[in-house]
Amino acid sequence: MTDHEGFDPSFDDTQWTDGWLHVPIAQPPPGVHPSGYRVERRALHEVEVFDRPYRLAAPLDCRFLFDPGGRLWMSDTPQERMMMYNNGQRSRGSVLVGGLGLGLYPQYAVAGGAARFTVIERSSVVRDIVEPTLSVALGVPLEVRLGDVGAYLSGPVAAHYDTIFLDTWESLDAVHLPEVNRLRDLALRHLAPDGRVLLWGYGWMLRLFEEACRQLLAVAPARRGAWLEGQAGASLPAVALLGPVVEHFRGRVVAGRDVAEALAWCRRYVVGLDFVGELVRFSS
Repeated sequence: MTDHEGFDPSFDDTQWTDGWLHVPIAQPPPGVHPSGYRVERRALHEVEVFDRPYRLAAPLDCRFLFDPGGRLWMSDTPQERMMMYNNGQRSRGSVLVGGLGLGLYPQYAVAGGAARFTVIERSSVVRDIVEPTLSVALGVPLEVRLGDVGAYLSGPVAAHYDTIFLDTWESLDAVHLPEVNRLRDLALRHLAPDGRVLLWGYGWMLRLFEEACRQLLAVAPARRGAWLEGQAGASLPAVALLGPVVEHFRGRVVAGRDVAEALAWCRRYVVGLDFVGELVRFSS
């Protein structure tokens, strides 16, 4: 498998911890932005965290950002806080951030040892809502630039960062992995020696992909192609992502002790997959 030096695919930011409860968080004030976006304040008592029910010892003050059409865009619920805390604990030094969010990650990263932040945020509305609160709360240098982090990472290497944290995909669906891998590989060019790239929800997406592979390989070899198309429905990205798994195990029954070895191959395959669906060279 290709050694993506500076990136650890085994790191899982969904690891359960209560550390986030002990870090005070500054939140943007509730209200309506001139653009029609609005921040709502809600006190949560019970929530789901990584598909498990979670009851809070005391109500948690949370923020929810809605777009002008009423669609929930982002929030700072316990699941988000836990993931951002885990990433923050692995952050240090000069940090490049792709996506400002509600400002959770930089605050947890400062608690973990980060010293300065350059944030690339594509939404001027998010910047207007979040930056004023965040810049006061951090206590370290913060620069928020409007732009696309993918375009920035694709360009010339003008600076090197000790940590690069990316959080620009809309969901934790495994079909995003090729694009996330593309951003990862671009980010690696901008790392300082011994730096690291952190990707929101990467471990979660890997588990979803491995579970899809497990179900696929449990089907009789002759029926896998049809099964895949039926399960994926209209999701062409899912078919494209899992198609090479069907091809690699063509004609092979995968059962018993072979399952673990097959899933290990699937993991190496998807971690090494780039944006256009080609494999980086790795040993199988």
